[in-house]
Amino acid sequence: FKTAGGDPSSSLSFNGLLKERKKAESGLKNSTKINQYIHLLQAWNKTHNLVSKSQENNLQEHIEDSLSIFDHTSDTLLDLGSGGGLPGIPIAISGPNKKVFLIESNSKKSSFLLNATNKMDLKNVTVINSRVEDLGLDQLPIKFEIIARAVGTVGHVVGLTRTLLDRPGIQLKLMKTELQLQEEPLPAGYIIKKIYKISSKEKDKDRILVTIEKDG
Repeated sequence: FKTAGGDPSSSLSFNGLLKERKKAESGLKNSTKINQYIHLLQAWNKTHNLVSKSQENNLQEHIEDSLSIFDHTSDTLLDLGSGGGLPGIPIAISGPNKKVFLIESNSKKSSFLLNATNKMDLKNVTVINSRVEDLGLDQLPIKFEIIARAVGTVGHVVGLTRTLLDRPGIQLKLMKTELQLQEEPLPAGYIIKKIYKISSKEKDKDRILVTIEKDG
């Protein structure tokens, strides 16, 4: 695109406007889907007890907390004990190029996850109704990382995912606080590879994302 005078800056300006427009349209689409997710979760929660009353009253904060780890996650994720879909669904909405597996053993919660992701047309999401210990290798991609939010202690989650973590290249990323990490021992045979400070509300300034993998 050029003006009659052939000013190249006009072309740059036009391209810049196109990029900004696409970014705005993408943001609006994501915002619409986030609102749709909130409404679906609130509707189902009336009869299925997917999240606590406290969580339901602060869903926006929990969604923001889930998205605080977005930039520190890979393209293929297993959301362990997904429950009402946190953090997996907000991440899938914001990252359509990411492949997200929602792992949930509770059949009612799995039904919600399947219903919600179908209604929101999240083609990058797969719902698996199973305990993580019972997952078959044929159900999973070759490479992925596991994410967990409010599932249990470090030792408990490592124990649940041990079979997967023992595969080469698989990492576990836990959303924790610095105090929790100090108080929850890491099982022998595993190491903390990285710790990211993640943005959070004033009351949780010490929120971190802990990356764990098999030692050696």
